[in-house]
Amino acid sequence: MRHIALAPALLSLALAACVSNTPPEAPEPTAEDRIVAECALLDRAAAMMAAAGQPPHAGLSEGCPGIAETDARPVEAQMESLRLANTARLPVGLVPGTRGEEVYRRMLTRGVPISLAEHLITSPQFAAASN
Repeated sequence: MRHIALAPALLSLALAACVSNTPPEAPEPTAEDRIVAECALLDRAAAMMAAAGQPPHAGLSEGCPGIAETDARPVEAQMESLRLANTARLPVGLVPGTRGEEVYRRMLTRGVPISLAEHLITSPQFAAASN
């Protein structure tokens, strides 16, 4: 009879062992989530550029929701940004071939200075955009 009395306690222990204490994983960000996050990153870059006395061009956030401006810099300036993005060394901590590298190089292509882009890779906006 003692064994029957222990059965509910053992059943409770067994069920408790099956329950995971880890929180459920966050859902994978959608393409729209990533665009919104990258646009927030570009907004931060634009604000920091303006605060440093280097106003960003109007098309820095081209393609972001609600933005109609396009990159109207001279083609030479756009090509220089592209060359810079393609040849720039990755900052420490960015892994080649990842979304982080892609977002970093896209900031450079859009005209964000390297020193600012390197600073921004530690920001929550960059983490969200490169997720």
